[in-house]
Amino acid sequence: MARPAASPEQRAQIRDQIRQAAAEVYEEKGMEGTSARAIAVKAGVSVGTLYSYYANLPDLMRSLWAEPVAEEMVRLRASVAETSDPLEALQLLLDGYARFAFSRPDILKGAFLFVRSGDGSPLDPAPAAVEFKKMLCHSILAGQKTGQIKPGPAEQIAHQLWAGVHGALALPINIESLDFGSPKQMVADMIETLMESVKL
Repeated sequence: MARPAASPEQRAQIRDQIRQAAAEVYEEKGMEGTSARAIAVKAGVSVGTLYSYYANLPDLMRSLWAEPVAEEMVRLRASVAETSDPLEALQLLLDGYARFAFSRPDILKGAFLFVRSGDGSPLDPAPAAVEFKKMLCHSILAGQKTGQIKPGPAEQIAHQLWAGVHGALALPINIESLDFGSPKQMVADMIETLMESVKL
């Protein structure tokens, strides 16, 4: 006789159980020790059950950071809405991205490393990433209309700005053996350089 299907409440409880286990495994074992099997054991479920709730390991790990990232997007939207100056909006976005990365190093180290599915193919971008890019592009286009920002494809300029800030954040982590000085100062200097590079 087939086992009865779990109720929506039971499914929500199992999903939370798996997420909690994933957070604990990641905290205890770091990136290298975080596997579907280790999480399933910690959660007291089978690997098959884990995959019936999450498509793959990156999908599960992303769910750990979805809420704080969404909250940061709300803060960024609110701060950008308070200014009519496109350059100031762009500065707020880049500064906000850096501030969030420094305040939540677990997300910087984790969320951006789980970027491929189990078969090695890239994952679809997270909704927050799509929104952040749209905010960057919107500010760039507005600045181009006012003559404050150099002409060119807004998406390409957004990618360059984002990559510059992200690279400045990630480099000291990825190459710890080199002395980059103060990471916060390096990021602040990078943002200043990037802002100057887009101004007319």
